[in-house]
Formats: sequence, structure tokens, C-alpha cells
Amino acid sequence: MRLTAKFLGVFCDARVIAKGEAAGLKLVAQSADPNFVRGTYEPPIQQAIAANLAPGDAFFDIGANIGFFCLIAARRVGPRGQVYAFEPVPRNAAAVAESARLSGFDTIRVFAEAAGATTSRGQLLLAHHIGGATLASAGAPPDMNGRLEVSIVTIDDAIAHRGLRPPSLVKIDVEGAEIDALGGMTETLRRHRPKVIYEVDDATREGLDRKARKIAELLTAAGYALKPLPASYGNGGWRVEHVLAQPVGA
Repeated sequence: MRLTAKFLGVFCDARVIAKGEAAGLKLVAQSADPNFVRGTYEPPIQQAIAANLAPGDAFFDIGANIGFFCLIAARRVGPRGQVYAFEPVPRNAAAVAESARLSGFDTIRVFAEAAGATTSRGQLLLAHHIGGATLASAGAPPDMNGRLEVSIVTIDDAIAHRGLRPPSLVKIDVEGAEIDALGGMTETLRRHRPKVIYEVDDATREGLDRKARKIAELLTAAGYALKPLPASYGNGGWRVEHVLAQPVGA
């Protein structure tokens, strides 16, 4: 992606990550959760990404936010590997690219667009929370802060038409639009059989369970087994769960 002067202001806040799988790497933190820079953000996801990637692998980060997990993946896959970041919020996408540059990774390629069920244009609903933006098809975030028209691409189309390497591992964190993202990668799941780490979240237990069932039905029908990951958060407030989906027989 091409960075413009419009976003240069985000780059004055580069920090060195203190610990965890990304320790020592540089991150443009913006106003993100301070646990990113501390290196304590979602430890089970950090560990799952590191454990399920090998040198030379390709990693797709769908909903990359400011690129924390991209850095972990780039370190793990090494110079022969590849990381593709899909992040439709322009400031966040610019931060991913700058963090990659500052950390010395030329294997991270950033797409400032959303991954969805069809390749098209759509409405992205912005949030006060830096990682809370979501496609309008998923409903409004609780702290909505405007909207933006964005490009949407299916992962199947991105691989077929852009020459991207098929993924070994996919991470999906798209604030309720998980079904859209998965619906746009059915051929990828069928042909390439990547592992998938995904987040499900909702304000209520009932809402979370409803979303989780839809995702589970899609993935199990595609021949995947689901394994809940250890909790990254307590049970109070907003509910968040993470799952590792692995192709059966792999």
C-alpha cells in the first residue's frame, strides 16, 4: 500500500514491545490498548500463532488492526515466508505498514480493505475503539463513530487474482463479520486447508453463542475440527472467545 502524508502523524508513536512473542519489535501504537506495547495482549493468540506457523509459511491476518499479530507471524515465518494483512481502517493499515518497516520486515504486505463474502464496495462502520470497526452487514458497533466506504475483497479472489501465496494459517478478528470473511474463502478452505484462528465476541452470552454456532456449522461442514483456546479475558463485561479450527486428517 502507498502511505500518504495524511497518515504520517500516526508514526510519531512507535514503541518497542516489551515482552511476549513480539518482544523487541517496533509497533506504531497510536491510541491502542497499552497491552500491545507491553506484549501482554491476548497471550493465547500470540502462542497459537507462533505454534502453528513454521519458517516459510504464509499467514493471512484478516482484521489486522495495528499489526501486532502480523509482527509475530513475520518473525515466525522468516524471510522465506509471507504475511498478508487485511485492514480497512486507513490509519490502522498505515500503522501496520510502518511497524513492518521499523521492525525490518519486508515480508508483510498490507491491503487497506476488508475481507468479505463478495468482492465489492461496502460501508465500514467506525468505532471509538481502535479495533472496533466492522462491516455494516454485521451491524453497528456499540461505540459507533462514523462510517466509511471501503473496498471489500474475498480471500478466494485475492489469492486467485493477485498471486498471493495460499495461507498456512489465517487469523480472523472482524467484529461480527466472521461469516462474511469465511464465506469469501470457501475455495481456500477446500483447496489449501489452512488452520484458522478466529474471535467471536458479543455483549451477551446468548449473542456470542448464536454467532459461534453459525461459524461452527460452516467450518465443520468444510471438514474442520474446532478447539477452544484459553481465555484471553475475564467473564465480566463484553464477552470474547477464541477458537482454533484445524482441518480434519491434517
